Amino acid sequence: MSRSIYWFRNIRTRQVLASTEESVLARPNLVKSQIRVNLRPVALRPDHWRPMVVATGLETEKALLDTFTLVTQPGHPLVPLTAEQRQAYTLMRNRDKRLVDKDMIERQLAQLARTLVYMDAVKSASIPAAGRLRLLWEDDAWVRKIEDAGLQWPQWVDHGILELKRGNIILNEELRAASAA
Repeated sequence: MSRSIYWFRNIRTRQVLASTEESVLARPNLVKSQIRVNLRPVALRPDHWRPMVVATGLETEKALLDTFTLVTQPGHPLVPLTAEQRQAYTLMRNRDKRLVDKDMIERQLAQLARTLVYMDAVKSASIPAAGRLRLLWEDDAWVRKIEDAGLQWPQWVDHGILELKRGNIILNEELRAASAA
């Protein structure tokens, strides 16, 4: 089993699921634990979920589970909402609120960045001692967006490109070798 965490995004609703498996279908109960009841998709179609980011380099099973627990908590926006934005959200129709709530990409990426900063601040045992944590991104613009919002990545985090075929098949050799081992 690889010691990686995979984030998948829904191409239609912009919802995000985190998993320790390479496929969303490997653990269908993730939807129940990570997405609120009124926002869950009707069916878990694999062609609607694309890998968004993969964190690899976690050294132990405990580090994997501790990090996974932290990053699957509900996220908050990169930049806090202003009073006007909160008021506009409050006045929205419920149908429109659901669309806003389904857009989880920014919130979950902010949660990832905040989790790594927290782990660095408390000198967590989940931090890779020998190596580095490597984040492979589908779109590296998200890295810059997080940095532009004022969040900084810890020194032990490297970034790379997630190579995909047909949008949802991961081609990175380091991930294939880790999952085969």
